[in-house]
Amino acid sequence: MAWYEELFNEDYDRVYFPTFTQERNIAEVDFLESVLQIPKGGQVLDLACGHGRHCLELAKRGYAVLGIDLSPRFIEMARHSAKENALSNAEFVVGDIRESYFVNRFDAALSYFTSFGYFQDEENQKVLDNAAKALVKGGMFLLETVNRDWTIHKVEHQPRRWDEVEADFFMLEDISFNAHTSRIHTNRIIFDKGLRRSMEYDIKLYTHAELEDMLERAGVQIVATFGGKDRSAYSVSSPRMVIVSKKQ
Repeated sequence: MAWYEELFNEDYDRVYFPTFTQERNIAEVDFLESVLQIPKGGQVLDLACGHGRHCLELAKRGYAVLGIDLSPRFIEMARHSAKENALSNAEFVVGDIRESYFVNRFDAALSYFTSFGYFQDEENQKVLDNAAKALVKGGMFLLETVNRDWTIHKVEHQPRRWDEVEADFFMLEDISFNAHTSRIHTNRIIFDKGLRRSMEYDIKLYTHAELEDMLERAGVQIVATFGGKDRSAYSVSSPRMVIVSKKQ
């Protein structure tokens, strides 16, 4: 089983869900709205949507959203939340973002919170190709991920991370960067009330120039790059990289 089929389990929920506050979700969707220029009632595609936090907030604002994710568990959580909130304009499907499901349908698409770079180069290119293919002409695509330059610097100075997530629930991460493959490798160990669980995963990190070439091959052209949802200027010291592109 591939790491991305194992990582997003209950341990992931306990580590990350407390950080996904309603205030954060609203702020991120405010940003998405402002840069994607989605027409009123427009259709939005969320690639690797997780449990649907962006989709649900977009649906509350009147957009027709479709979230796709490889995790049946996350998709079920998203569907449950949509039903609870009576959001009939939010649809969620189990699917692989390397596969093409839609053509010329969406006004905007997004890949948010480092849900890109999981695969090898050819497959990562397919993800961008599929995003572009799904857009109508003039549709916008937003790719939000870690900034390679900032991440390399951080890993060099802090290769080990230790967090007390809850009482008797700790997470240790050993992180390394392979300069030859441009992949960042993480060995994560969870200590839960004396029990130890571990797994490893690695993500390909691309430079801005590499992503620009990949996006152009997919059929979209960069119109803006930011260092985060605060619309700060992108630089080597930005922790995040947010690329907004448009289908030609």
